[in-house]
Amino acid sequence: MKRQSAGQWLQLVGIGHGAIGAVIYRDVLTGVACDGFGSVPRRGDRAAAFWFMVAAPALWMGGRLLRSAEEHEDVPAQRAAGAVLTAVGVTGTAVMPKSGFPALIGIGGLLLGRSRRGRAVASARRPAPGRREKG
Repeated sequence: MKRQSAGQWLQLVGIGHGAIGAVIYRDVLTGVACDGFGSVPRRGDRAAAFWFMVAAPALWMGGRLLRSAEEHEDVPAQRAAGAVLTAVGVTGTAVMPKSGFPALIGIGGLLLGRSRRGRAVASARRPAPGRREKG
């Protein structure tokens, strides 16, 4: 049975984060788009919307890199990602309980659990490019 890729889960979190931000900050983002460059101050609604939206592609990219670590059986990278995601998820949940941070705890915990059991690769085992599968 193929296990779900933690990287794919993280990419889905990134997509969801962007979609939710586009809805929640719809009016603010429209104002930023109309006012153009230099219209986001250091604090306030516009700053909150900007940083919320910046997190979406960063989460997606992290998920893509994690998928690569899974495909190449890079257990130390997966373990590090699991530790960071868990720590950020726990901290975020503590300060913002009604948020999406618990998803990071779940993904990070999944990675840590798999790496401790010696099965950090979440995707189906595939040979690395240029290598033949043993068999």
